Parts: sequence; C-alpha cells; structure tokens
Amino acid sequence: MRSELSGTPQGFSATATHRTMTDESIFPYDLPGTRTVLVVDDARVVRRLAYRLLSEAGYRVFEAGSAVEALEVLDLARGRVDAALLDVILPEVNGVDLARMIQEKSPTIGVVFMSAHPAEVMVREGLSDLHVHFLAKPFTREDLLHAVASAIHGPKKRNGEPHRANRPATG
Repeated sequence: MRSELSGTPQGFSATATHRTMTDESIFPYDLPGTRTVLVVDDARVVRRLAYRLLSEAGYRVFEAGSAVEALEVLDLARGRVDAALLDVILPEVNGVDLARMIQEKSPTIGVVFMSAHPAEVMVREGLSDLHVHFLAKPFTREDLLHAVASAIHGPKKRNGEPHRANRPATG
C-alpha cells in the first residue's frame, strides 16, 4: 500500500492505494545496486526491520536513532546517501525539521516520511505539504521499496515547496 498525503486550505487527508512490486508500471526503476538509504527512527525495531528489508533488496543502509545521529551519519557518508527514510515524530528535532536540515546539506537526497500517527499529528509536526513521499506504519516490504525507489528516482519533493512541474511559468 502506498500512501500520499494531500493538504488543502480546508483540510488534510491521506489516501492509500494497494500495489505490488510485480506491477512494472509501479516499479519501473533499475534495481537498487549501489544506492544508499539512511533510516532514521527512534524505535529500534522499525530501524532494524527497514534495514533488513532494504538490505535484502540490495540497498546499502545506514541507521540513526535521532536527528543528531542522522546528521553525523550524513557527514561521515560524504555525499553517498541517496534517500532518507524519516520518522515524522522524533525526540528533540522532528522528522520534518530534520528533512529540511538534510536537504540544506544535500538537496539531491530523496526524502520519505513515515508515521503511524493520524494526519492531524503530522500537520502539527509541520508535514502539510501537498507533495511529499509518505509511508504509513506498519508497512509492507513492497510499500517500503516503492516509497524509497520513488524518492530516489522521482522528482524531489521538499516540504513546503511545490513540484517544479506545478510551478507557473514565468517570463
């Protein structure tokens, strides 16, 4: 199941669709190969599950239990991270603020937010953009791999900033 958040001036909603990895129109990307993912969640069990599923799919994976650890890992990785899988609710610095810090350092890193919390909590945490990659917990292997591949290969979606394709032409 892939989830997408959508926000409007009147409200906020999350929609989900069921998809499988065998549907080529859903997973049109190359195999992971040398792609690297940073998984940031304060729940060790979630980090370990994501690590195992991504590793088995061929990704290199770094883990962090907090925003501070995540930024340290990024510094040590020296530009070798392709995507960050971030829990929305983290201690000290939430996932949305962490995403902004990551994208200031490395704007090419694709970001996927994940949460088990209802939409209202995510809005309160600052996740109100119309175009974000989102993964609902609990997630399946297929959901995780699709979200990460979309973040790596798809257009970069920064919180609070519309897609380039959606920007009006200037001239």
